[in-house]
Amino acid sequence: MKVSKTSAHLANVQLAQALPADIQPETALPLDFTSVYDRHFDDVLRWLRALGGPEADLEDLAQEVFVVVRRKLPRFDGGNLPGWLYKIAKLTVRDQASRAWFRRIFRGRRAVEFDELPTRSHDPEALLVEREQQRLFHRLASRLSASKRETFLLYEIEGYSGEEIARLLNVPVNTVWTRLHHARKDFLTQVRAHMHESERAG
Repeated sequence: MKVSKTSAHLANVQLAQALPADIQPETALPLDFTSVYDRHFDDVLRWLRALGGPEADLEDLAQEVFVVVRRKLPRFDGGNLPGWLYKIAKLTVRDQASRAWFRRIFRGRRAVEFDELPTRSHDPEALLVEREQQRLFHRLASRLSASKRETFLLYEIEGYSGEEIARLLNVPVNTVWTRLHHARKDFLTQVRAHMHESERAG
């Protein structure tokens, strides 16, 4: 049975209306630069943070990502927009980290960055403990392999689902769960080693 173009269009509109906003098909969204920027700027910030971008430089890095997006958007094939943006964000962090001046800034600002992180505590003593825990967490997480670390941080810190991470990384969802399993295992090993060293030092 042949379906008219009008009927097919109405069916697509009804499908899009039935889906929650966060899982609307990307092909139903306008791909002009302003729409992409407005819809995904906050996502890019989260990805840059999970990829190890310094907190103080996240806004600048995000702007660099969208400079690339503006240039390449006319040639984008329209499939998996979040995954495409994530890849650009990943390459942006990698390119920046390869510069000697960027590595020096990263190390020099690290303590300041953690001091600027939001906290729920107003008690100075509790605040100090929380800051130290944040430093320790990221120090231990930095020892994971790159693929495990990004999956671990996207899931545990940024709150993405396994399916969302699979789309971002363009990998099967089973790969995400495997990486997350091993990342958690390796992270707990790092925690135990740290506790053992602390006990010996104490």
